[in-house]
Amino acid sequence: MGGVPIDLVRDVDLLCLDAGNTVIFLDHDRLASIVSEATGHSVTAKALIEAEGRAKRLAETGALRDSEWKFRSRPGAVGWGKMVGTIATEGGLDPEKIPALLDVAWPLHEKRNLWCKVPEGLGVALDAIREHGVKTAIVSNSEGMLDRLFRDLGIRGHLDILVDSGIVGVEKPDPRIFEMALSEARVPNERALMLGDVYATDIEGARVAGIRHGLIDPFGHYEGRHPEVPRVPGAVEVARAILRVRTE
Repeated sequence: MGGVPIDLVRDVDLLCLDAGNTVIFLDHDRLASIVSEATGHSVTAKALIEAEGRAKRLAETGALRDSEWKFRSRPGAVGWGKMVGTIATEGGLDPEKIPALLDVAWPLHEKRNLWCKVPEGLGVALDAIREHGVKTAIVSNSEGMLDRLFRDLGIRGHLDILVDSGIVGVEKPDPRIFEMALSEARVPNERALMLGDVYATDIEGARVAGIRHGLIDPFGHYEGRHPEVPRVPGAVEVARAILRVRTE
């Protein structure tokens, strides 16, 4: 199954996907450029990839850095700011410069999401399982702009359901956000599968909601941690595995 556990993909009628680093990936080069322009701090994309892993692990204990900044009252901005600010500080940025970074980065993010790199073959893989009765859903802690972004990226048409916390007002790991997707799809939780890249929100949230779950970890951010959680290569590979099981 190409690294996808067969028990994970059997009897799946709803594939739930996180947005960031699941169907749209962080552009680390772009973030490095914004950090430099906004604060004068020079950091490489490689350093930010490693910093992102540390930030994800800090999220498990609620230790992401929070700051006062200009746009934090916008939907989803607090969580976004905590993650971006923590990634930057873990990449060596002086914590006192987080507000300056976020004040510059947020309008750029509104114009073009920092998470915007789409895996090759995503649309084809999702459409293939949809043709065999599997519904696809996004369940994301985001800023209320995913519908527009996905249309701009050409992937909205491959998704049946879009649950954006910035719109619905509930964030993972709260199980209610998963229940919204289940209700709209009319699928029971035992026939759903959630994929995401953040243990604290995607995996813990799905677990509480009683949904199977797989962790996407392309950079090895969780190496040696949470061995009980199934690892999967990515959304494309999981969709292909679902299709193979469904057509056997």
